[in-house]
Amino acid sequence: MRDKVLVVGAADMDLTLQMQALPRAGEDAVEEGRFAYSAGGGGSIAALALTRLGMDVLYAARVGNDHHGSRLLQLYREAGMDVRYVAVDPRAATGLRVAIREDNGNCRTVYYPGANSRILLADVETAIMNAAPALIYLPTELSSELLAGVTRLAAAAGIPTVVEAGGCHEDMPLSVLTPAEILCIDDKDTFRLVGTYPAGSDSCLKAAVELEKRVRSRYYVIKLAERGLFVYDGRYCHMLSSYSLRAGGGQHLSDSLSAALAAEYLRGGDIQAAARYALAFSALLQKNGTDPHYFPQDDEIRRLAAQH
Repeated sequence: MRDKVLVVGAADMDLTLQMQALPRAGEDAVEEGRFAYSAGGGGSIAALALTRLGMDVLYAARVGNDHHGSRLLQLYREAGMDVRYVAVDPRAATGLRVAIREDNGNCRTVYYPGANSRILLADVETAIMNAAPALIYLPTELSSELLAGVTRLAAAAGIPTVVEAGGCHEDMPLSVLTPAEILCIDDKDTFRLVGTYPAGSDSCLKAAVELEKRVRSRYYVIKLAERGLFVYDGRYCHMLSSYSLRAGGGQHLSDSLSAALAAEYLRGGDIQAAARYALAFSALLQKNGTDPHYFPQDDEIRRLAAQH
């Protein structure tokens, strides 16, 4: 029987518009069909990745009673996720994120949270009581009140949490997340929170110690983009370099990496092995990024991780 992972997070429909250049005010631009819809939101991306990595995933979220909500629910079910705790809101639209990308590399993003702002703690509590998950995956894209409530429920039930702190800001009360099992955060968000940019081993350690003052966690994992991962447990630290298959990424890849780390940690309980697995997963995903149907298989992830 597989361990259950409860993911609480935003369920968004992402619309990406690719264009030569953003039109000026009053102008119309005609493009040749370069747009795409996809499932978005840190929780949604992580839940899909965890499911495809073999976890038994329950998703607690909220969508609108509209086409986008129906499409997301269908996609989640087809992937094999348990969506009984994804509520359909009768009064709010499904969250929508619109990314406008110009051919020169400029990007503008507009986000409409919609039903994501109406996720109820009671729905999460029901999921915890009924499903008894072995792990809760919690992105900080949610409101501080909901984060605090879910954390309290997890602590009362003795369930470890993996917190993905992507996009968190210096005013976010991270203390409400205590105690976490693993805090995952990227280098830029770390810098915004503590004022130290994690570049090399010394600055990574300094930043991790500052993070430790803000939020209690058993492990701190700082994602260093193409440089790898820095892992700190309050006493010891480890710098794990990335695989040189191809640099690149983005928030979707960052969320997926954290999900892979959570999956492997739940299976084995070894944070360094989980970090190596996550790095191998990320490298394979980047290498094959031009294939929209590709997703790394467990055996190929382990083969690459063994070479680390």
